[in-house]
Amino acid sequence: MDKSKNRFTFKVAISYLMLCVLALVAGYFIYSEIQVLINDETAVKSDIKLLRTGALVTQIYEAESLSKLALQTKTQQNFNAYAKKIDSVFLEIDSLKQLAFDPSQKAKLDSVKLLLKQKAANSDELRSLKVKNDNNRSIDNVIEEFRKMEASFGKLTVYNFEKHPEKLSPYKLKVLEDWVAYLNENIPADTSSVPDSERIDSVLNASKVLLAEAKMKDAKTQRFLAQKENEINRTDIELSQQLRNIVSALEQEIVMNTYNDALKKQSALRKSIRLAGLAALLGFIVVGFFTFLINRDFWKVQTYRQKLEKEKKYSESLLKSREQLISTVSHDLRTPLNTIQGYAELMENTELTQKQEGYLKNITSSTGYVGNLVNDLLDFSKLEAGKLKIEKIPFMPAYLIQETAENLQALYAHKKVGLKLEIDASLKKTVLGDPFRLRQVLTNLIANAFKFTEKGHIRVKAHTFKEGKEIIIAQISVTDTGMGIPKEKQGLIFKEFTQADTDTEKKFGGYGLGLTISKKLTELLDGSLSLESKIGQGSTFTLKLPLQITQQKLGSAEQKIPDLASNLSILIIDDDTALLGMLGELMESMGIHAHTFTNFQFVKEDSPLIYDLVLTDIQMPRTNGFEVLNRLRSGKYKHYKGQPVIAMTGRRDFKIDTYTSKGFDQVLRKPFSKDELVTVLKSKGMDTKKAPVINTKNPSEKEKTENYSLATIHSFLGKNEGAIFEVLQTFLNDTRINMGLLDETIKERDYTRLNHVAHRMLPMFRQLKVDKCVSLLEKFEMATQDSININVLHNDFLLLEEKVRLLLYEMENKLITSPSYSG
Repeated sequence: MDKSKNRFTFKVAISYLMLCVLALVAGYFIYSEIQVLINDETAVKSDIKLLRTGALVTQIYEAESLSKLALQTKTQQNFNAYAKKIDSVFLEIDSLKQLAFDPSQKAKLDSVKLLLKQKAANSDELRSLKVKNDNNRSIDNVIEEFRKMEASFGKLTVYNFEKHPEKLSPYKLKVLEDWVAYLNENIPADTSSVPDSERIDSVLNASKVLLAEAKMKDAKTQRFLAQKENEINRTDIELSQQLRNIVSALEQEIVMNTYNDALKKQSALRKSIRLAGLAALLGFIVVGFFTFLINRDFWKVQTYRQKLEKEKKYSESLLKSREQLISTVSHDLRTPLNTIQGYAELMENTELTQKQEGYLKNITSSTGYVGNLVNDLLDFSKLEAGKLKIEKIPFMPAYLIQETAENLQALYAHKKVGLKLEIDASLKKTVLGDPFRLRQVLTNLIANAFKFTEKGHIRVKAHTFKEGKEIIIAQISVTDTGMGIPKEKQGLIFKEFTQADTDTEKKFGGYGLGLTISKKLTELLDGSLSLESKIGQGSTFTLKLPLQITQQKLGSAEQKIPDLASNLSILIIDDDTALLGMLGELMESMGIHAHTFTNFQFVKEDSPLIYDLVLTDIQMPRTNGFEVLNRLRSGKYKHYKGQPVIAMTGRRDFKIDTYTSKGFDQVLRKPFSKDELVTVLKSKGMDTKKAPVINTKNPSEKEKTENYSLATIHSFLGKNEGAIFEVLQTFLNDTRINMGLLDETIKERDYTRLNHVAHRMLPMFRQLKVDKCVSLLEKFEMATQDSININVLHNDFLLLEEKVRLLLYEMENKLITSPSYSG
């Protein structure tokens, strides 16, 4: 399903990617073509060039007109206007050169400028020649005047000969002035006095000669000027033609460029239209193709989803059925398992052959294995279903770690493996958490360490580091010197029903759930569980858990149980598991760490036990209370350093001196109350705060029934329903086993076993105030072959059996209604 989903997502992503790439490529090309289309900078420049070129042509024509006017009028004013026009034409050419990018166009404009300069120079020279030509006409006028002067000689001036002498050339003007002066010198003051025709004739002749010479000289000049004027005119015509050709070529070139730009724009427009159409067509093809693929995958996914939903419902029904099956099977297995285990424990107290002890050991091991498997299956089922709840109750981590480790050491006492505890004092604070689940995780880790370690030691190291003002992080590491776990298999051991090696199950047993449950429980507690291991050197499991520091007293505030001085611990030994469990719950509720053992043989000489007081039952199989005292004081037990030893007994026929004289510090007679226990503890230096008074004389309806009373139990455990449930459940299981043993011993007429079984049953029956049964049990406890007939014993047993049946029926109904009942 994941692979199909990934393929579906990949196709969608590829389709979008291809569309994006197609859009980008098409957009790029269309954009480049549109830029060509909408880029009017070239067109504007071409238009400006075309306008400027037209203006230049117009100004050139205007300059030619001014040039012709200046030549016709021969005036300096018109020539100056022509020169000014030429200068403006030069400026226009310079501005047009700024718009020209083609070097050939710039060269042509430079040629136009050069030709205009030559044309201006030619025009100036041509005007000068025309002026000179006009001056030649004044000599002819002088000769004409001589003719008129032959009749009369008066005072003469240059104006008599030239109306505008300032227009003459300097040379002609000087000749005219010299001639006029000569005439005035030779004209007589009085013409009427004595005429001298000869003299006048000589003057006139001389003047004519001078003027003739000037005219000849001027004729040569006129011929030269005419020739020069023709050359200038031809040159001017050529220049004008070249200028027109250049300007026309420039104008034609600009027109062609504009036309080419228009063609490029049309081509770009057509190309853009083709590209847009092609892109749209490809886009439709891509969209259609991937739409087909995606729709096909979508329907496949829908089909898979429907199948998965069916499979999910089927799996959920299987899981639910599995959970119900596990719950039913575990519930149905617990009762016979407890019965088998109880009978096995009772059989341990009888005389057995070595072979029978081996059988019994196998029975005990198998029942323990199956019991643990049932519990683990229940926990695993609850964890998988998310139904396991985490509690927040106060407890002391240091004592919990120590007790768990010591209990497991006693369980694996047959192995020569040492236990080293390194518990930091910071863990002796009261914290909020779930001690039961923490104990379960530690039990799995430490039990595995013992299981897989053949020699060496197990080290349990615990310390804390703070994370906040009210939160501490507890780090607990369990290190063994076992065979180690290969690195490639370290990730497998946390999977359910999986072990690191296929031979592990055959060699060490197990079913592969312990570490899985531990991992899930750790995560449920907001912690972490990690592993470091080397082949041949051992493994280290590190547990990190956040714990909240609290000022709450150990046990619920509503229970109003006295709070003993902190950091106290006690060693309790009793073969009555129900009473032992109740005392353990009581000690825990009072903040006292309790080491509980059903048999003193489980207490090892080198065990790292720490305790302030010993409570031991007197009448126990194999090792009685007197033997316990003697062994502790023998000096072989390193953990015993002279702590007080308190005797617990149900025998009423012995005085207290009988026990104290043997070395016991004090005696508690069963059944004893909580107040009596607290008084003894206080007398031995285990001081307590003043406890509130609990009324046990008038028990409530819930505490007392016709067959039993829970007043004493409540005085020990308060309103801790969970602890009371466990005590009563243990009592029920033990009672069923013990009733079977009583029946067996009476049939076999084994009075010694009869006394022992009755003695073991009496304390809890007295605590529960089952008075109808206590008297019969006391009779069985003291029975001997000589004192009581076997028939009487049999009748008494039948009577006891009926009363116990009613008691168990009523008590089971109560337990079923308890909040702690799990079905």
